[in-house]
Order: sequence, then structure tokens, then C-alpha cells
Amino acid sequence: MSITAEQIGLFARAALEQEARLSPKPGLVDAENCGAHTDMDLALLLRSAAALEPFFSTFAAQGIADATLPPEGRISSVREQGREAERVMFAATGGVNTHKGALFLLGVLSYAAGHCFANDGKSPQDICAVGARFCGGVTAELGENAGRAFARYGARGARGEAEDGFPHALAAREAFARALELRAAEDDAWKIALLRLIESLYDANVLARCGEETAQILRNRAGEIAARYSSGGVALNEAIRLLDCDCQAWHASPGGAADVLACAMFLQNIANNSAKS
Repeated sequence: MSITAEQIGLFARAALEQEARLSPKPGLVDAENCGAHTDMDLALLLRSAAALEPFFSTFAAQGIADATLPPEGRISSVREQGREAERVMFAATGGVNTHKGALFLLGVLSYAAGHCFANDGKSPQDICAVGARFCGGVTAELGENAGRAFARYGARGARGEAEDGFPHALAAREAFARALELRAAEDDAWKIALLRLIESLYDANVLARCGEETAQILRNRAGEIAARYSSGGVALNEAIRLLDCDCQAWHASPGGAADVLACAMFLQNIANNSAKS
């Protein structure tokens, strides 16, 4: 096996930090401003990512330990560590929910990566498939306490993305690769991938904050910008900044898209590591 649980934890933390620093972004905390948020900034996101790193390593170690077992139902083996990770996150951030969705998604992927590498399965597709098996049935647990977006719009959020096998995360990697082929710089390629995620995701955060009409406007605008500036550049950044101003006025933060982007970045980190080994 060419990767350790500690390395997987580092990759997960790095993905959270990379997503946080990516700038500019519409409605999200970045190095330029706090987007539509009044309770968090870049320093807080980085502190949260650091606090969560040991738990991602723990999830990966459990995946490695479970290598001879089928992943179905094994989510129960890490639930308590997941709850402890939430408590540590909130302690590190003074009660601010910085990464609850990303903790779930990257926790699942960390377990799946450990399980896959222990069984010589290294591709992002392998990892996402094991992740889906690992947390199968989690959306059935959603109920009246799941939040406004699920109750009013049926948005399944992070649980749905994981249970479906991370289709949007895999699509974001493809969007990133296409942008690179069009000569976009790496950061711009990730911004284009984020815009495509905003366009395609039924984002529970935006729906809960703004409702369906504004969410649809945001999806359309993001897709238009991604199509118009498909090779990146200064004009892409200016268009994103204009959309960011509108997101701030709408109080719209596409946090679900940001969480899935971090998953795509994690999978890219894994793929890069595999290519070197």
C-alpha cells in the first residue's frame, strides 16, 4: 500500500484549506472577503480544517482496518468519532458551523480511500463507489429535523451526494480537467469547476437562505460565467466578483458546492499521489 492514514488525513485537510483560499468565489469566504457570511472568515476556516485533520486520519485508519470486510453498514463504526469531530470543530470555531457538511463528505471519502488502498483500488471512481456503499441508506434517516431545504424542497445535501457515489465531485474533477485543457491556470480551473457545481447542485444552503427563485438565478448565472470564460483569465475573476456582490445582497452562500469542491480537490490529491507511486 502506497499511502498511510496520516497522509489521507493531510490530503483532506489540504483540500479544505485549498477550497477556503481559492479566490474570488461567489458568496463564500475566501482570501478577499467573507462572502455572504458574517460569522466566519478565512482564518476561522483554516483553524477548523486543522482541528479536523486527525479525525480524517482516524476514518482512513478504520477503512484500512476494515479492508477484508464489505463496506456496507460500516458507517456505524465511525459514528462516534464523527460526533466527536463535530464537537471539536465547534470548540475550535466558537460554535460556528464551518465544515459540518464537508466533515461528513470528506470523512466518508477518507474511510473509502483507506479501504480502497488496502485493497489496491486507487482511482477516484473506486473510492467514490466504496463511499456510496459505506454510507448506503443515510438519506433514509433524514426527517423533520433535517432542515428547511429538505423539508420544503427535498434537497438531500451532503448525505445525498455521498449515497449517490459523489457524482458532482467526480463531475467537478472533469470540469477542472477540461478547463486545464483549454489553457486555464490551475486556480481558474478550480473556479470554473466551482461554478459548474453551483450550476448543477440543488444546494441546500442556498435554498434554505434564499428560496428556489434566487437559487435558480444563481445557478443560471454561475453556468453562464463558466461557459463564457471557459479558459479563465482576468475577465473570469471580475465576473465572479460581480456575482459575489449579488450573493452578498441575496445572503446566498453556496456552501454545498464549496463542500463538494473540497471533495473534488481531495480526489485530485489522491490521484496525484497515485500517479507518483
